[in-house]
Amino acid sequence: MTAFTGKMVRMNRIFDETDTCIIFAGCHQMTSKEIYPGQFDVAQSCDLAMKGGATCINIGKGMVQKVINVLKPEVAVLTYLPVYPAYSQENPYEMIVTSTVEEAVTNGVDGLVLPVDFYSESAGAAMRTVAGYVRECAKYGLAFIVEAEFPTFYNTNDDNVKKYGAEYLMFAGRVCSELGVDVISTNYTNDPDSFEKIINYVKIPVLINGGTKVPENEFLDMIEIVARRGAKGCLIGRNISEAKNPIGMTRAIGDIFRKGITAKEAYAQMLGE
Repeated sequence: MTAFTGKMVRMNRIFDETDTCIIFAGCHQMTSKEIYPGQFDVAQSCDLAMKGGATCINIGKGMVQKVINVLKPEVAVLTYLPVYPAYSQENPYEMIVTSTVEEAVTNGVDGLVLPVDFYSESAGAAMRTVAGYVRECAKYGLAFIVEAEFPTFYNTNDDNVKKYGAEYLMFAGRVCSELGVDVISTNYTNDPDSFEKIINYVKIPVLINGGTKVPENEFLDMIEIVARRGAKGCLIGRNISEAKNPIGMTRAIGDIFRKGITAKEAYAQMLGE
């Protein structure tokens, strides 16, 4: 079996038979000093997301062994690469990459997830890191997914759109595509037309990031918009794990992407569960 065949096998787990990718990000404690109740127990939060129809779980390398007992065979496992020194007084957003591709293969995962910052003074280093992981993932047959998102990912989406603009997301996504990344996830631009422009410009599958926690009906409204405009799925953490019904929320998101139902229909079904 060649590495290319291996990547195809893994991508077929990441994207289901409807060509939909629903990634649950159970890795928020790697990036924030806040304790998120929905991710206190990573195995439990991943189990709930998988029961709702998640196709992938995105977790730290040390948590892979913690989820083995609940892991479904059809669900892909992704390793989230960085940690951030959140208590640092100098640079709490310094990205410290924690794993190699070879180590990920040993852990049995299907792919790697890396957020990038192409905006700050570290942009050149970030581009070199992405290029290196593309080469190694191709060598070993792993999928490589990049969060081509706003650099200050814990700010509100409105604030980020005002500061960086949709143009930055277009640039970040296209650079990832040019470097050979398999899939990107990105933020909503608060405008359906500009978000669709990103999808058309990037030329590889685009997922929507969940961002900060928002009211559940509003979140599903956003999911409907991006699904209609061509997003292939999502990479979502707190808006699943902190939902009142994580299984129902994951199912609602999936039904919008897979079945084309409206956000209102999905929300009503979730409330009725």
